[in-house]
Amino acid sequence: MKKILSAFVCAAVLSSTLPANECVCFELKGEFGEEIKAILQKYSKNLGSKDIKVVREDADLTLQERNFLDSLLGTGSVASTAKTADLEKGKKLYERDCANCHGQKGEIAVASKPAINTWKASEIASEIKTYQNQSFEGQSRFIKNQVAQRYTRRDMDDIGAYIETLK
Repeated sequence: MKKILSAFVCAAVLSSTLPANECVCFELKGEFGEEIKAILQKYSKNLGSKDIKVVREDADLTLQERNFLDSLLGTGSVASTAKTADLEKGKKLYERDCANCHGQKGEIAVASKPAINTWKASEIASEIKTYQNQSFEGQSRFIKNQVAQRYTRRDMDDIGAYIETLK
């Protein structure tokens, strides 16, 4: 899948005051924003060159970042790499955001659904995605939406993989 330039303009490119590995996200509007958009569209075709580096990939983007990228470059997608789930990160996120309602081992059934420790990782990640995109209509949807807004797709996969280990 073709990689597309991350929608984050690295301040290091614009200013020599930041280290080369430090990036800052800008919201650009008006004529200047349109000019920058045109430049990004033009040079996104040159990915892989020594001058352009994708520092974040699809699975690392939040919903807001993904929407910004789509609005900037159209409906293209950023390539993701096949990485294994980070169970430690999934555990940390689960314990912080989910365990209060679902139990330490995912054993508490909520809203007439089976306990989540009986679900597949992909089902869990998909369910979390519905919280984030606000298509979930169930119990505690407003709380779940607020929590899920912070997650990247990789976070959702990590949480799902961790919960799957609780079987």
